[in-house]
Amino acid sequence: MSRSFCPVQEESALIIVDYQDAILQTFAPKIREQLHKQTILTIRMAQQLKLPIIVFEQYPQGLGATNEEVKTVLGDDYQPIAKKVFSGAGLITDRLEKLGRRQLLIIGIETHICVMQTAVDLLDIGYSLFLLSDVVGSRYTHDWKAGCDLITRAGGWKITLQTVLYNYLNAAQGPDFKAMLPYLKG
Repeated sequence: MSRSFCPVQEESALIIVDYQDAILQTFAPKIREQLHKQTILTIRMAQQLKLPIIVFEQYPQGLGATNEEVKTVLGDDYQPIAKKVFSGAGLITDRLEKLGRRQLLIIGIETHICVMQTAVDLLDIGYSLFLLSDVVGSRYTHDWKAGCDLITRAGGWKITLQTVLYNYLNAAQGPDFKAMLPYLKG
């Protein structure tokens, strides 16, 4: 079943923006913990449902690599694209064209800087963009809200991870649902 307000699994790809400890350590512990749990669940969903995953790292020489636990969960999907610019859109357009995926889920940090600039640039070149609002973060709530607002005003959809996941699964049955169930109970 297709719903115009939700992405379609076969058309989707996941973009992870700058999930690096040097940035995460500036967040309040409660926000950092929630964001970490949701990030891992998003990756597990993408892997189970065979969504391509693109990982960005902002200036890894200075800010370090992606969070170690997230790297472990990513496994072979950890093939980071290093960047010094805030928007990574220009670095992945060829790859997205080869994948043939036009609906992009975006997660990461910080919402009002690299996530927002990447999202808006991808929208500007014709991609559908779904901001998983519970899997993006900023150090301050007002920056998170501003980033989310800018993305939606530019044409992106603000949605939650569980809305996307359960839309993809479509029913409380089948191998994908059974595989995801242990992660959904926590």
